[in-house]
Amino acid sequence: MDGKFAKISRLEALVLLLTALFAAGTLLWFFLGGQPAEVTFTGDGQAPAPSEAVEEPAAGGLLEGEIMDLNTATLSDLTRLPGIGEKKGQAILDWREANGGFETVEELLEVRGIGEGILAQLRPYVTVGTPAEKGADNGTDSGG
Repeated sequence: MDGKFAKISRLEALVLLLTALFAAGTLLWFFLGGQPAEVTFTGDGQAPAPSEAVEEPAAGGLLEGEIMDLNTATLSDLTRLPGIGEKKGQAILDWREANGGFETVEELLEVRGIGEGILAQLRPYVTVGTPAEKGADNGTDSGG
C-alpha cells in the first residue's frame, strides 16, 4: 500500500469502516422511511390547525340522535347502549317484566348492576314511554 493509507493502523481502519457504515445507515434510514409525516405549510408562518377529529358517540351501536324507550326495547336494542351487555340488558328486561315497566329513567338504578355511572352514560340515549301493562306484548307486532 502506497500513499496515505499505507501508514494507518488496524484500529484506525476499523474506525473509518465503522464511520462509513454509520453514515450509510443514516442515509438509508433517511431516504427509505425515516422521514416525518407529510407537512403542510399555510404560507402565513403558522402551523396548520389539526384536522377536526370526528367524535364517535359514546353509544357506538346507536344511530346519531337515536333515543331508546326502555319499555319497548328488546335485548338486542339494549345491548347497543353504552355500558350494557347481555347480562345487564337481561336484568333490565327482567326488572321491566317484574315491575310492569319503567315510569322514570331513574328507576334503572333499581336494576342490579346499574349504578350512577352507568345511568349517567345512558341518560342521553334512553327515555320512558307509557309503562307496558302486565301481560301486554310490549309493543311487538303479532303479525296479524
